[in-house]
Amino acid sequence: MLMKKTRKMVAALLSTVVAIGGLTGCGGGGSSSTIQTNDKGEITELVEAVQPESGEYDPAGVAAYEYFSVQTECYEGFVSYDEDGQIQPAAADHWDVNDEATEYTFYIRDDEKWSDGSDVTSADFENTMKRALNPDNGSWYVDFLFVIKNAQKCFNGECDFSDVGIECIDDKTIKFTLEKPCSYFLDLCKLPTYMPSNCKYATDDNKDWDMNPEQNLGNGPYHLSEHVDGDHVSFEKNEYYRDADKVTVLKITDKFMDDDQAKASAYQTGEINILQGAPSDIAESYEGKDDLRIREVPQTNYILFNINEKPFDDVRVRQAFSLALNRKDIAAVVGTSCEPATTFVGKNYKSKTDGTKWSELQDELLEENLEKAKQLLADAGYPDGKGLPTITYTYPAMSYEANVAQVLQAEWKELGVDVKLEAMEYEVYVEERRSGKLQMARMQWYADYNDPTSWLKMYQTGNAQNDVNWSNADYDKLIEESDKNLDEASRQEQLLAAEKILVSDDTVICPLFSASNQDLIDPSLTGYYNDGLAYTFWYNAHIKEDTK
Repeated sequence: MLMKKTRKMVAALLSTVVAIGGLTGCGGGGSSSTIQTNDKGEITELVEAVQPESGEYDPAGVAAYEYFSVQTECYEGFVSYDEDGQIQPAAADHWDVNDEATEYTFYIRDDEKWSDGSDVTSADFENTMKRALNPDNGSWYVDFLFVIKNAQKCFNGECDFSDVGIECIDDKTIKFTLEKPCSYFLDLCKLPTYMPSNCKYATDDNKDWDMNPEQNLGNGPYHLSEHVDGDHVSFEKNEYYRDADKVTVLKITDKFMDDDQAKASAYQTGEINILQGAPSDIAESYEGKDDLRIREVPQTNYILFNINEKPFDDVRVRQAFSLALNRKDIAAVVGTSCEPATTFVGKNYKSKTDGTKWSELQDELLEENLEKAKQLLADAGYPDGKGLPTITYTYPAMSYEANVAQVLQAEWKELGVDVKLEAMEYEVYVEERRSGKLQMARMQWYADYNDPTSWLKMYQTGNAQNDVNWSNADYDKLIEESDKNLDEASRQEQLLAAEKILVSDDTVICPLFSASNQDLIDPSLTGYYNDGLAYTFWYNAHIKEDTK
């Protein structure tokens, strides 16, 4: 009977999605562009809706959600990705690697400039790393520096920064000595802690430099021009950028919005020109229109269990909650762009050995098995859910998240468990999750760089993003061994084995679904590109000739 009720709920939610989508799209949104150009054909401003901020814009600090827009627009690291996700030169025009793959020397371009016209130097790159290795700055990405010799010891207070394997040979040359070979070190150079920060302003004594347009200088196509707390952030063209003549969008504004229908209305009226990652109930109303762009991205939506408190300190309870779920129902409620996920590494991530999708490489880690789930719960001392404390599932306050939460609640009801649902504003949700106050938290992770460790390193012992402080010696060993393994085939097997521990054996997380990005973009725009991960670069966008 309960199973039938769940199916009816899914059907009802699906009909709601269609109804909302139909209402959202009425009026032919995007049919008339509001984008303005100057007499040179340059776009004067693009406006995008983004999630509200939570954190900092400092690459050495607590990265805000919006930080990655700041990085994409304003900062340029040694390397970048092209449209196929392949490494290409950026701030460094070339680099050398020794035969053992333990020494990397980068040569910064002579014409690499900050937005005030001053030179970008090796010391600016070193500055970010030095500050990130100061625990007081709370860097979310400091762990990815630990491949560098003595970096972790420095972070732990066991040596001075002068002992770390970072050497500024001259103003335009910087050398890294690694603890051991690292096959994906160039990929790591895309992360915040490897970005430059201007030595003049980005100091530990100047705490608010990152939100200050006069001090947060850019070395990329743009620089921070305005930050209005809770409303928007704007970037203007960096006239000193080495390829400034290729920048055809003069200003980009990101508006902070967390209400799905407000975003839909803003796109419909032309208040915003871009809505990346539009919920399916909005995106599907644009099906067949040029506004809707669908792209595969390597990402995973999942549940994080608080393993430090009852009842989720018992792996049997975690496994029961995971096995009780029908992921097809969950994906169906989210929309047509979604597929059930049973891996943590994004199922759209492609193997470096032969391009096979990760989900096709991994053994079946999870299965829907309600009877087994009930037995596990009983074995843990909670037959039919009796004796369980109040359990709360917390999620960001968004419409599609509420739909997912209702399906989860109904399916856990079939397990014999009444789960309370709690929606939180995004900023509050992040703070509560990171402080360990949530029992079950909905999570989403996009790859920061092109490697499975972009997901798997998060849950190594002591990682800054390991919110539940899980620790497993076998898992750590597999990740550590994979780091120094230069044979991609055997390294892949190590990472697959590590993922099994995380998802199946210890069930620290519960994968739900993977989704392709459904982006609403003014159909008159062209010339922008995606880097094969989650990031879109707008600096070279322009208006299509036939729409002028």
